Amino acid sequence: MKYYNTIAMQGLFQIGNRYFFLTFLILSFFKTLSGQIIYGSFEDNTGTYMVKVDLSTCTFCAITSPSPNIGVGDIVMLPSGNHLHISNTFIRRLLPPPSTQIVWQTNTAPVIYQTGQLAPNGLVYLGGEPGFGVFDPATNTVTYIGNWPAGVGGVADLYYINGVLYGTGYNNSGITFLLQINITNPSQSTILGTIPGTGGAEGGTWNGNAGFFYGDFFGDIYFYNPLDNSSTLICDIPAVGIFSGLSFPPLGLPEYPCLTICTTNAGTLPTAGPYNTCINSTLTFPAATGVVLDANDLLRYILFTNPSDTAGSIVATSSTPSFTFNAATMQTGITYYIAAMAGNNASGSINLNDPCLDFSNALQVIWRPLPAVSFTVSGGNPNLCGGECRTVVASLTGTPPFTLTYTTPTGTFSQVFSGNSGSFQVCAPVGAAPGPLLVQATALVDGWCTCQ
Repeated sequence: MKYYNTIAMQGLFQIGNRYFFLTFLILSFFKTLSGQIIYGSFEDNTGTYMVKVDLSTCTFCAITSPSPNIGVGDIVMLPSGNHLHISNTFIRRLLPPPSTQIVWQTNTAPVIYQTGQLAPNGLVYLGGEPGFGVFDPATNTVTYIGNWPAGVGGVADLYYINGVLYGTGYNNSGITFLLQINITNPSQSTILGTIPGTGGAEGGTWNGNAGFFYGDFFGDIYFYNPLDNSSTLICDIPAVGIFSGLSFPPLGLPEYPCLTICTTNAGTLPTAGPYNTCINSTLTFPAATGVVLDANDLLRYILFTNPSDTAGSIVATSSTPSFTFNAATMQTGITYYIAAMAGNNASGSINLNDPCLDFSNALQVIWRPLPAVSFTVSGGNPNLCGGECRTVVASLTGTPPFTLTYTTPTGTFSQVFSGNSGSFQVCAPVGAAPGPLLVQATALVDGWCTCQ
């Protein structure tokens, strides 16, 4: 899973029959952008999450994981650290990032609020269709103030310029203009003129700042100067998703760290085992399913010893779901684990320091030694005459029960032993010539393995 370090500003946003270009604010004039940080929501094919924007580099990183609790809409950072997410008929109060847990929410229909702006008195001004409202964070209440003047269909965002509240207004024809807002009687708000550029403007700014920044559908960022009604291109970022709701944090609020958003998934090994595999056999198991790899990822299978330290206890790695026993690195009779592992390609191996390194579930395996047998003659006298018999004791190592196949001068025999020792009779044929009488084990099977 790879974190989004640069995310394009863009987004065609629909409300009713109208389409608006999601746009962006910036803290101060572009010549003094160094170190300026704003926050917003971003939506792509992985979901919707909050992002932090570095205006000095026009780069972005995620500060929350993808969540169903937030969607395309405006973000307002509150002095408490909580934040508001304003999206059409809902206003949600969420815990500080990296959480997006809802702690309060209200349905504000029939008013469609699209944007908010933190006011100096601690209230949050709300703009949208068909008018203007106020949210009080102290009581979690929303109050509708009134409608916009004729010709204003709605407001896409709110911001301050020199202590005056302005809005990005639009009409039914999709024309975007600057609106000076009368906060006590919104119907008396004043249309100041259209905003130049390739898209509408959405954003906010601190009291005392003379202008704002906005973006368009193509990921361009402009600075708008209301003194001469001009726009200047600041950033040009490739569009990769829908970005909206940028707002500045209140003074004193700590900067939120970037969060690694990972999509790499090593998948799942189908339930199987525990495996008991003989050291002379190849362990083969089902391949992982549901694997998701990024462009630079590899999938490997690993044999390891400690589920609490998977990456630190890897004994063997395989490109296929199979392993063979290596006496130099492995032992018999102890429990090993097998899993799939996915992560960044590092010269044909997986980078174990990849922040998005992922492991599947684990299956168990025990390598089993081959059984063995040795013979001794009961009583210690191996000499016998033709027609005489002796008792041969078989000493077995491995896991009972054992099936021993052996040959003597009189034939081939097979015998089952329930423990690690047993005996059988060997007789010398009548008239046999003097010399060695050969007793030979030809096959031995224990509870796990076969030795031939």
